[in-house]
Amino acid sequence: MTDIILETVRALVLASLTVFLIIKGRTRLHPFSKGWGVIVVGFALLLFGSLLDITDNFEGLNQYVVIGDTAVEAFLEKFVGYLGGYILVTIGLFMWVPAVDRMATEIARGKAAEHDVTHLKELGRLKSEFVSTVSHELRTPLTSIKGALGLVRSGITGQLPDRLKAMLEIAYANSDRLIRLINDILDIEKIEAGKMQFTMATENLSDIVRKSISANQTYAEDRDVEFVLDNFPAEAMVVVDKDRLSQVMANLLSNAAKFSPRGGRVGISIEPHEGSFRVSVKDQGAGIPEDFKPRIFEKFSQADSSDTRTVSGTGLGLSICKAILEHHRGDIGFSSDSGLGSTFFFDVPILEMSPGLDRRVQ
Repeated sequence: MTDIILETVRALVLASLTVFLIIKGRTRLHPFSKGWGVIVVGFALLLFGSLLDITDNFEGLNQYVVIGDTAVEAFLEKFVGYLGGYILVTIGLFMWVPAVDRMATEIARGKAAEHDVTHLKELGRLKSEFVSTVSHELRTPLTSIKGALGLVRSGITGQLPDRLKAMLEIAYANSDRLIRLINDILDIEKIEAGKMQFTMATENLSDIVRKSISANQTYAEDRDVEFVLDNFPAEAMVVVDKDRLSQVMANLLSNAAKFSPRGGRVGISIEPHEGSFRVSVKDQGAGIPEDFKPRIFEKFSQADSSDTRTVSGTGLGLSICKAILEHHRGDIGFSSDSGLGSTFFFDVPILEMSPGLDRRVQ
């Protein structure tokens, strides 16, 4: 009985959200409608998946719904509603948020004085409310779906056909990518709103970097890339938020592995540099195009933003890294030569150079 109540409440919430999005898209957001329809369809698919769940609790309704002959088939059929909905909502966000962001930038530069300021403030408020809703309604269920897929992949439901295994691998990889994408969007929103918290403490930078390398080792192995420690002091004491700095390291390490050729080597080093410790991550990729270098730390920037690009990504990671290091009174930069790879580095003040850092920065 409890399951029926919870599933019914979820369906009502999704139905309300879908109607809300349709009304708002029709009455207020016409200049920014790109992607809005995709978001609405995504939430409609989520509602469809929720309704399928409800029918399982009523035998009389099952005759009107094609459930499938096996538990696996039923799982996949309902999964189309949920995962399809999450994918469409995410795609819609990627289409809609940049349009709003570009308009906000134009306003800041004085290029859109003819637009009504009150309307734009309302738009900003709606965007923040929508992202907050996504945090609750999208990220948490998506994490559960990834967990369920992981259990099915592990064989807990029994032996699966090879074709079904391949489908599950694709679904699992895409759900993992969607979670990272959602987290990046939410981090950007927190940074812009000044709500990202930093808990500063005295830490050994060498330990943070070593743990980050270990945490990302599987990612490198999947791409046949080796992480190598080139120069590592035993101690490199700094005042940092270790979780946020680990986030920076994860981004740089995954980028280096992603853009390196199979069998490649990624070198990581820490060394003193002008009152700071400099952490460097050097890959053996193709290098960064000259025309992309000035934009590399901008939001949603990618060297190859075409639909046929071979390396996936959100274009948000380096922008987030830059914001995190600015809160640490540090800096981030890079050097790159065509065909010779790239080196990304960041500096954080040595402990005695950073006495004024607050223990907690918001």
